[in-house]
Order: sequence, then C-alpha cells, then structure tokens
Amino acid sequence: MAEEIRIPKLGMSATEVTLAEWMFGDGETVSKGDIIYTAETDKTTVEIEAQAGGVIRPTGEEGQQYKVGDLVGTIE
Repeated sequence: MAEEIRIPKLGMSATEVTLAEWMFGDGETVSKGDIIYTAETDKTTVEIEAQAGGVIRPTGEEGQQYKVGDLVGTIE
C-alpha cells in the first residue's frame, strides 16, 4: 500500500504552504528519513522527511501553494 505524502501543519497560523522544491524525481527510490521536499510559509522553510521507504511519485508542483493536509505525492 502506498504511503501518502501530505502537506504538514507548519505553524499555529499557517493554513497554506508553498511546496518549494522536490529533492527526488518521479520513480526514484527514497529511504525513510530522507528529505523529500522543502515547504515554505511566510515565516519559515522546513525540510520534510519521508515517512517510509520506496519509490516516490510526486504529484504536487514546485512553487504552488497547498492547504495543510493536501496530498502532494505517494511513496510506493
């Protein structure tokens, strides 16, 4: 079963987050704990770690804003 990659809550007031950069491309293998993307709010930039290992399938686009909880990819 695929592990969902979602936008995390990054602060008390942040409801939207910009997906700044993917560190892996579609079809690449990641390990649990690898930094898979960076997310930005108006106050901070955060590195997001993989919660599982496998093949990454990013669906969210770099530079786009997403709401907390939005699905931006999977790890198969």
